[in-house]
Amino acid sequence: MNDSRTADIFLTREQLRLQLNERGFPITASYWSKLNLPSVNAGPPVAKWFGRRPLYKIEDALAWAESRCGSSRGKLVA
Repeated sequence: MNDSRTADIFLTREQLRLQLNERGFPITASYWSKLNLPSVNAGPPVAKWFGRRPLYKIEDALAWAESRCGSSRGKLVA
């Protein structure tokens, strides 16, 4: 169950990148900037705007990050 106080927490782009890093998604600052360029537009979905600044929800970003993960590239040899 979502707590109503945490359901509407929005993160800036840099805060979101750091949260994704903490959760195991190795996203560098330069790659993150590239993903979020308007010409590339491959970053997570924007939840709302605060002036010109995009704000994100962690739940949506986690789903986005998971969707970018692929299957394993090969079998481990034991």
